[in-house]
Amino acid sequence: MVDVLAQFTMKTKTEKDFVSWIREKIKYYVPILGLELHEIEIEASEDQYMGMKYTYPYLDPILWYSKKSFKDWTEGKLKKDRILHELCHILTDPFYCKAISRYVSENEIRDEREKLTDTFAAIIRKLL
Repeated sequence: MVDVLAQFTMKTKTEKDFVSWIREKIKYYVPILGLELHEIEIEASEDQYMGMKYTYPYLDPILWYSKKSFKDWTEGKLKKDRILHELCHILTDPFYCKAISRYVSENEIRDEREKLTDTFAAIIRKLL
């Protein structure tokens, strides 16, 4: 009888709850990663489990989620670190954009490498 009552009183998790959870994690990680200037949007995606649409050099990335990631979250299978992983793409994508460019110089790659390295050093310095 108690199990039936517990099930009855448990709130069903909605997609709106999921987006709120994602926003909460973004709010937590943004100051740690130094991403305060970014305007991070959240959108549903048909083909991405979770992903970050890079908008380099602009500061308005989009975090994507899918029905599968929402389902995993409702079942307690999606860890908050997944949001951290997606946010780290904001840091690594400038290097990625240069690296996959057809016409890129060694100096551009070196500059992005140093910027990425310095960003990680700043993050670690904040944590220490």
